[in-house]
Amino acid sequence: MELTEKLLVSMGGWDAFKQARTIHAGGRISEATYEPPVLKGRFSDGGKQFMAGLRLGNALDVENLCPCRDSRVRGIICAHSLAVGLQVLRPAAAKQRLDFQQGVWSERPASPPAQTTDEAPVVELTIEGSLRHLAAEISFRYSKPGVANPAKEADALRRLLSAGFQDDKGKAAIRGEESVIRFFATDLPKLKKSWEVKEGERFQHVTRDFVQIEPQFAIREQSDGWLDFHVHYVAGKEAVFSPADITRMLQTGGHTRLKDGRIAVADGAIAADLEEVLRDCNPRQERGGYRVAPAQRAYLEASVACWQTPAAPPPPVAASPFLSAIPLRPYQIEGTIWLLAKARAGLGGLLADEMGLGKTVQALAMVESLPGIILVVCPSSLVWNWKREAAHFLPGLPVLTIDGPNREKHFAAISRHRLIVTSYALLRRDIAHYQSLDFAAVILDEAQHIKNPGSQNAKAACALRARSRFILTGTPIENSLRDLWSLFEFLLPAYLGSRQDFKDRYETPLLNGERGSLWVRLCRRIQPYFLRRLKRDILTELPDKIEQIIEIELSDEQKAAYTQLQQAARAQIDQLGEQGQTGPARMRVLTALLRLRQACCDLRLLGAPAKESGTASAKLTALLELLGESIDGGHRALVFSQFTSMLDLIGEALDDLGIIYCRLDGSTKNREEVVTRFQTDATVPVFLISLKAGGVGLNLTAADIVIHYDPWWNPAVEAQATDRAHRIGQKNVVTSIKLIARDTVEERVLKMQEKKRELLDGMTDAEAALGTLTAGELGELIG
Repeated sequence: MELTEKLLVSMGGWDAFKQARTIHAGGRISEATYEPPVLKGRFSDGGKQFMAGLRLGNALDVENLCPCRDSRVRGIICAHSLAVGLQVLRPAAAKQRLDFQQGVWSERPASPPAQTTDEAPVVELTIEGSLRHLAAEISFRYSKPGVANPAKEADALRRLLSAGFQDDKGKAAIRGEESVIRFFATDLPKLKKSWEVKEGERFQHVTRDFVQIEPQFAIREQSDGWLDFHVHYVAGKEAVFSPADITRMLQTGGHTRLKDGRIAVADGAIAADLEEVLRDCNPRQERGGYRVAPAQRAYLEASVACWQTPAAPPPPVAASPFLSAIPLRPYQIEGTIWLLAKARAGLGGLLADEMGLGKTVQALAMVESLPGIILVVCPSSLVWNWKREAAHFLPGLPVLTIDGPNREKHFAAISRHRLIVTSYALLRRDIAHYQSLDFAAVILDEAQHIKNPGSQNAKAACALRARSRFILTGTPIENSLRDLWSLFEFLLPAYLGSRQDFKDRYETPLLNGERGSLWVRLCRRIQPYFLRRLKRDILTELPDKIEQIIEIELSDEQKAAYTQLQQAARAQIDQLGEQGQTGPARMRVLTALLRLRQACCDLRLLGAPAKESGTASAKLTALLELLGESIDGGHRALVFSQFTSMLDLIGEALDDLGIIYCRLDGSTKNREEVVTRFQTDATVPVFLISLKAGGVGLNLTAADIVIHYDPWWNPAVEAQATDRAHRIGQKNVVTSIKLIARDTVEERVLKMQEKKRELLDGMTDAEAALGTLTAGELGELIG
């Protein structure tokens, strides 16, 4: 099939093609080739290289090969792959000047290309001209000579185009009095905030009789907590305009002549944004102003700060009396203070820190300082993890977990505890017990369980009564913007309007490619109640390796099978003692331990059929959730298991989800090829590795998440496996996670690791490690 621009537009649509043109113009595509039916190449993003491209069967049979969210989640042809096609059609050369008709750099050979840098340039803009013709020249200044950031430069050029400049014989120009006045009123003040703008003498002479119409705002709190919001406009010292005056003025050109002869110009963008913000806040109009709900205050104040010229300074931050017995890093202290401020104001917040940054410990620090009873709702697999973390960091805190078939008796004890922990599955069954209670706060952990607002989970969570509500999740937008609406409907009911209103005003336009002020306004709207930090942004505050233990509650089927195996193993231990630890008896015990550990991993390792993988393995369900969050955050993960049959099952689950992965075990012949693929191909987010085959001798720094699916007897062996990613060449913080089945042999393996760490050091197989244990210690392992 012949590759043409028309074909690219037909496959991806005009909006995606325009984005592709910008990517291509920014010099972000490399190694682009087209060997029918495969188009492939690489694009750079955030300093990293990613593969992209298309497999072209015919005009209707097109497969996108890009790992981005548009391709992976929405299933559409993305701008990255279209940009690869543009690179094949028009290989990028050195870029020197702007083609304003296309909005990209023109291609013409010149001096050797500058070295690409991540530094954002200082943008210098010179404007000169009259009311009828305004010309602009743009340049970029870097701290070092001979470098350039094509992507940032392309963004600046695109911004200049959006201000109304067009091509005029290779230069940028605005023609017509109305257009020049509109630029002066609307775009020039914004450009001056972020660029170095120099106005020529002719333009200064023209505009000395212009006066900007400035909005004036007042926000006052009433005795009932609601807000009075007033707005009027002024020009100079005398002219005062109402919002209605400005609306009429904008309908007739956006300017008016004052009594002193000067021209007063209005910023139509501010007026339009104000109208949309008021619509978001859904106020009641009264006494020439507006009555607004308290939850909208931060959104209003942030909007006012954007509209005022110059921007109003932020209010001073009051010193916090926050003190905690929990050792917290600086960013965690900041997060805890943020949570406490929301709680004390009777509001809520969404803590969306990237996985591994300690959302749980920040929430516990808030619990420590917040009086009253607090309810935590989390996935079943994390109930005991919360209890363990609370016992570790706040040992004196009365904690009650409500789970299991005999939980009815616990409800009467809620008032005697400070922290209550239950699961989503049980909350919806027990909601009648909770509805009569008033909690100081409710915390939802891993809140993707309420992202469907019509689900029983979401309805039960929203029915809870609490002064403040919080959400902890590393993936606040997992599938679509509708997820965000559902989360905020729990946090602050009606804050984002009705579901249909949010869809019409934000979700549908943004999905259709609209950005600009709409996206800026949505971010401004949610920002007061949304806190997200990434590892790369706070790298200087973090250790170079974060270690976590996640406890998993086995499924009912796993518990039943485990109990049967445990009883048989105890009998064998008794026999071992009677026989004086003879070899055959010891081998039977080792086999029993193996089967217990397999039951923790997945019942199918024992030959048991299962209708649902969640029934066979609660741990596999937890792993897939972790990997989903990891991939959504742009991370890549190593998954270690000592059971190759478990790697088979994990691989099947990844296949079902459409997740690409590499695998290495003892049967792998082309080890180097597999490792190279993972290290160089960012479209592969997961590497499944047998602990024995891949625990040493590999350099896998492309990954920054390491997950140990099942614990090994020797902690040094696990550490060596983690060091496949945590080694020289690794630029990111490495998070090492152990999945441990609660109240099983796995939990006792961890205790044994600490107790006999020195003795076990260097022992790489189970028989050698367990050979050092007495019959009593083997009995302790089985439980």
